[in-house]
Amino acid sequence: MKIAIVGAGSMVFSKNVIADILFFDELKNVRFSLMDTDPERLAVAEALARSINATRQAGAGIEATTNRKAALEGADVVINTIGVGGFEATRKDLEIPMRHGLRQTIGDTLGIGGIFRTLRSLPVVLDLCRDMEEVCPGALLLNYVNPMATHCMGIARATKIRAVGLCHGVRYTRGRVIMLARMAGMSAKERAALMKGWDPTETGVPQLGDFYHECVMDEKVETLCAGINHMAAFLTLRENGKDLYPLVRQAAGIKALWDLEPVRLDLFLRLGYFLTETSGHLAEYLPWYLKSDSEIKRCSPMLRPLIYLKTCNDLAAVFRAYKRKAKTREPFIRPDEPVSIEYASRIILARATNRPYLFNGNVPNAGGALISNLPGDACVEVPCVVDRTGVQPTRVGELPPQLAALMRTNINVQDLTVRAILEEKREHLYHAAMLDPNTSASLTLPQIWKLMDEMIRAHGGLLPRFASG
Repeated sequence: MKIAIVGAGSMVFSKNVIADILFFDELKNVRFSLMDTDPERLAVAEALARSINATRQAGAGIEATTNRKAALEGADVVINTIGVGGFEATRKDLEIPMRHGLRQTIGDTLGIGGIFRTLRSLPVVLDLCRDMEEVCPGALLLNYVNPMATHCMGIARATKIRAVGLCHGVRYTRGRVIMLARMAGMSAKERAALMKGWDPTETGVPQLGDFYHECVMDEKVETLCAGINHMAAFLTLRENGKDLYPLVRQAAGIKALWDLEPVRLDLFLRLGYFLTETSGHLAEYLPWYLKSDSEIKRCSPMLRPLIYLKTCNDLAAVFRAYKRKAKTREPFIRPDEPVSIEYASRIILARATNRPYLFNGNVPNAGGALISNLPGDACVEVPCVVDRTGVQPTRVGELPPQLAALMRTNINVQDLTVRAILEEKREHLYHAAMLDPNTSASLTLPQIWKLMDEMIRAHGGLLPRFASG
């Protein structure tokens, strides 16, 4: 089996995916073709892959190239992890809107940041798909690039490639809501011991992290999650036939637990279901939480605008550390490194062995056949089964109407952004921005137009279809 990783210089994903694949005995003899446009990052990725191959005692073949078509030639699986524009483009996505009075936390899914991230990368991804149609038309494309929904929507509308979008948000949220239910059932003393030293402005404390990991890996709880990427809802949350949502409601009344998830617990009380993505991330897809400094202060110090710039700096530090390891030939993983929660390796294993695997994937809504009260051409996140025959999404039916209504506000932005690219209509970029919930709650229409003009100028060279419009 040949696996092409396009954008292999995305270090964290490459490390996890390669280590995961070579964890399984049935996959130890695969062939990796690593591709990146940055020769320095590609060299580090190759060193990383060879190190993991040695540590896992696998017999994988490894090649590296800056030629995308060569990497794709004859591939059975293509893993897409590209990023266009790097840190500088991301900084513009966040800082320019902030100067105009628009607050974003991550900016990689919806809003101004999501629109421009799609504008930069979707045309490149579509070129990738055209190359696949030429040299590996039967390959399965596993997309990790955000915004997930717009990229999967664009691929489905413009190409014939079989693709599924992969996001760990459902797995991590599953662990988070189980954790809240478990902690609600504890005594105050037990909770205090678990949360000792926790600062709501930071990511957490070690003991809370360990407990959270246990909840992420908990297989006893029955769940059904469906919706759209980064806004899917846990429709079922049961253990031994018992509904756990009463415990989650109890958690919302405990200040320490409320401070862990202020936005998602607030929405849970109002909508009746717990949603994917973190409180800080989910807030920027909605019109209520980031519209003013006073509202941010009222909700939580966790809702920090521009927080993703710190993450970018952290990732830059990871790359420097990986460069150092590549130079000194330090191992990148431990011999007993467990498989991560990412879906890719298990999907590839299922295709190789024909042993079915169940996961949440991002796929076209098939005319409404999967989620009947969302648009038929939307990208939805639903349970999927994969085996040798491919990925088979499962039908969910109707979502509770309040959830479908909330999701449609995001789908509107996704649809207009993709239409702007496929139809080369610059005006749809402005339409997408004016209908974005957070943007429309924060800015007037003249302010939105002015912001979009500046963003298009700032990203000029990366937006050849729109820069001169």
